[in-house]
Amino acid sequence: MKPIHLNLASRPYRDYRPVYAVVVVTSLIIAYMMLNNIETFYHYRRSTSSTRADIDRYEAQADQESRRATAVDAQLKSLNLGALDNKTRFINAQLAQRAFSWSELLDHLENVITEDVRITSIAPSFDTNGTVHLNLSCEGKTPDSMVKTLEHFNKEGNFFNPFPKVETAQEKGGYTFGIGVDYRPSVVKVVQ
Repeated sequence: MKPIHLNLASRPYRDYRPVYAVVVVTSLIIAYMMLNNIETFYHYRRSTSSTRADIDRYEAQADQESRRATAVDAQLKSLNLGALDNKTRFINAQLAQRAFSWSELLDHLENVITEDVRITSIAPSFDTNGTVHLNLSCEGKTPDSMVKTLEHFNKEGNFFNPFPKVETAQEKGGYTFGIGVDYRPSVVKVVQ
């Protein structure tokens, strides 16, 4: 049996106008949004082209600097640092010796040495911390010349650690003696 339809039209009536209206409006909205997205994409590409070029340039520079750093690291690894350190210490010691102020030392010694003592030789040796070790050969008139000289070295602020080495009496009269003392110049040249 056939179901009963109340539609008496020869063809069934369906109203598609609202559906077509929704499809057209939706299509127009989709087209507008798609065009807006395309325009936004091109605007973004145009406005960021200089920034992207800068980024590419900085990345190229970073790669170049990385290659340079690798080359320098390889060069540093190939160096003999022990020999280079020894050469540097030697050169620094030579510079410290050249910069040593003899006039300043002699001025300080003048304040320390008494009238009855005469210095015959001074032999400096330079330490890495800037201290200068002095080996002094002296001649004195009295038997206590060396003791007085040691006392004066202990009182003077630029000299420290005075130590007697040898004392001998001479046949003609007088005494010869040696003193080792550390001297700190006013301008210290540290040898590294």
